[in-house]
Amino acid sequence: MVEQRDIEIILNNPINWENFRNKTVLVTGATGRLGMYIVEAISKANIDWNLNITILALARSRQKLREVFGASLGLTYIHTLVQDITEPIHWEGDVHYIFHTAGLASPQDFTNWPVDTLWGHVQGTKNVLELAREKKSEKILYVSTVEIYGEWKSEKGIHEEDMGPMHCDNARACYPEAKRLCETMFAAYEAQYQIPYVGVRLCHTFGPGIALDDGRAFSEFIKNVIDGKDIILQTDGSAERTYTYVADAIGAMLLAFTKGKEHYYNIANLDNLISIRDLAELIAGLDTKGKVKVRYTHPEEQKLKYLPFKLGIMNVDRIRELGWWPQVGLEDAFRYTLESFLQRS
Repeated sequence: MVEQRDIEIILNNPINWENFRNKTVLVTGATGRLGMYIVEAISKANIDWNLNITILALARSRQKLREVFGASLGLTYIHTLVQDITEPIHWEGDVHYIFHTAGLASPQDFTNWPVDTLWGHVQGTKNVLELAREKKSEKILYVSTVEIYGEWKSEKGIHEEDMGPMHCDNARACYPEAKRLCETMFAAYEAQYQIPYVGVRLCHTFGPGIALDDGRAFSEFIKNVIDGKDIILQTDGSAERTYTYVADAIGAMLLAFTKGKEHYYNIANLDNLISIRDLAELIAGLDTKGKVKVRYTHPEEQKLKYLPFKLGIMNVDRIRELGWWPQVGLEDAFRYTLESFLQRS
């Protein structure tokens, strides 16, 4: 499912792959849009530089593992752990590094399963940290989110030390509050058990492997183009977001993991800043038949619980200082994503 083009984008970063030599690496959420890229990128580096890496791919579904990785599962250095992240993780051998990407993270999840979303992140992170404590793991990478910064009213970019207010008395807060608690859990485990970690805070990240029915705006737009249906906006579309292609995000994550000295790194492609309205028009324009149009609905017809406040734009100076520079622009990023679904269908 992962294109060779995308692996090359990832490997076109100054990542210190020697750090992975003779290591066992666990990737949680291995069949998700981030996890599958991490597995495939590390696998490619393992082959290219003969690094003697062992990869543990953890996911809930054996069938999904087969669909995502196919023949790669036949490689002797890739092992699968089929389980829910909310269950204790067991592996007989060493676990030197952990990339923790698992957890519900879509408007569908926040709306329909807020309790599952909350405990999935908290219990899953506890299980990862307990495994790291047991195995004396050397480092964990945690995937966090721009939403932990809360409500942001300033026009200046958000730095990693910043924090805004957040109303915790609503079900939609299940996601950002869980992620905030997980960040505290990492700090606590490092303080008490000396478990090293690095975290990345992502803005909207997408690419082949996204779920088209998860309620994210860009997922819905792409699905509409595939189905030949008009894109219907549930707001005026004025909100602006940055969108980062998944291969660019994974490159940044591996840089943070191998070179980073700080605890957290913002990751966002600031060149890909666009309003929801303009994004809808851009994606509609990818319809080769030219039939898909953008229309608007009334706010009272909204069904999913989207973020109730304006997201700020993150400052990315810290990750840029490690040598990261995004390589994929908006139109190419969404074209690559759309093509991946058309090819599969």
